[in-house]
Amino acid sequence: MKSPLVPTLSLPGIRFIGVVDCEKLQPGLREASLAGLIVAAHTAVEEVPFVNATVEAVGECSRGAPVETATLKFRTSKFLRIEIQLGFVVTDITGQSWLIGAAEPPFPKVSLTRKTGLPGGDPAVWEIEVKAVGQRALLPCVF
Repeated sequence: MKSPLVPTLSLPGIRFIGVVDCEKLQPGLREASLAGLIVAAHTAVEEVPFVNATVEAVGECSRGAPVETATLKFRTSKFLRIEIQLGFVVTDITGQSWLIGAAEPPFPKVSLTRKTGLPGGDPAVWEIEVKAVGQRALLPCVF
């Protein structure tokens, strides 16, 4: 039997990345997005300088229910505070913004890797990988 096609969304270039404190987001954003609404991140969004950013969302069926996994990867010179539950706002080159994270668990998992620069003068950077899993993990948003 043929396996069903897995819907995948890969954003066409990233021009903005910002971080938010998930605790300060309003509740119910995932449910609103599942209902087809564009959600609003009504909190402070702190811009993060970045290079080499990619975002991908993959949908699959697990135990008869849809599950989406959103992955954001980028490099930055800014240290991110991971002692709070971070969410991320990403804007692609078409101007569409997306929210990764919500006020309720499961929260995005953020991995930081310190990369040193080459002796020729490349700067040291943080390599960030964000993974969020849920019925809806990449939420269309405004901020």
